[in-house]
Parts: sequence; structure tokens; C-alpha cells
Amino acid sequence: MTSRSTTKGVAGKRAAIIDKMISSLRRGGDHRYFVGLVGYYIEGVPYSASGLSVDSGATQDIQRTENGFTCIAMFPPELLEPDTVKTNGTIKIKVGGQIREVVRVQLEAKLDDIWSVAELNTQHNLFFDPKTAEKRRGQFLL
Repeated sequence: MTSRSTTKGVAGKRAAIIDKMISSLRRGGDHRYFVGLVGYYIEGVPYSASGLSVDSGATQDIQRTENGFTCIAMFPPELLEPDTVKTNGTIKIKVGGQIREVVRVQLEAKLDDIWSVAELNTQHNLFFDPKTAEKRRGQFLL
């Protein structure tokens, strides 16, 4: 059993790392992160996930919220609920030299669902808590 003070310490560290990540992205530059999480919300709909690539191109207009962060992200239409695709429409962008159809969506990641953060530029983990993955994974299983 995890003590209450340990749990608060993990939550505090997680929040501090997310704050630093968002600050570095908002300052500009070529910062890239991988956020390990059990899921996120796209336009309010929960989606199971194992991670999210976070950088100024993939996660635009990133903002800190009380419970995590939001951003504008792009997904292939086949990965999204049909209603989301219909409501948001699709756009074409160049990815890896190919033109791809994507949907711009509002994505929300909640702090409680984040189990790791790695900075890809320097190849090191900033935060790692596998217990979060174990505890929270069921929230996104259908």
C-alpha cells in the first residue's frame, strides 16, 4: 500500500514535469517529448492509448489545465469516432513526403493518467511511475 505522502509526492513531481514541458514548448525551439499515458480525451471522448508524442508541431497550442493539459492534435480519420470526423472535417497535410488526410481535434490529457514523461532530445526519462499505468488503465478499457 502506498502512503498518502508518497502519492502526493508522485503527483507533485508529475505536475512539475508537465509544467516544465509546457513551458519549454511555449518558449519555442525544437523540444520533443514522449508522454506515456493510459488514455486521453479527444473532443471529450475517452480513447485508450499508450503514449503521445508532444512537440510544437504535433501538439499545437498546448495549455496547462487544472487537471492536466489540452492541445490541438491531428489524427487520421480512421482512428476517430465518425461523429468527430463529421463535426471537425478533414484537412490534407504533408507528412514524411506524402499528403495525408487528418482531423484537427482538441485533445485533453489528465495528470492522473500520465505514467511517464521522456525528453527525446536528450534521451532521458523525466518522470516514471508504472503504478499509475496499472491503476488507471481500466478507465479506458471498453
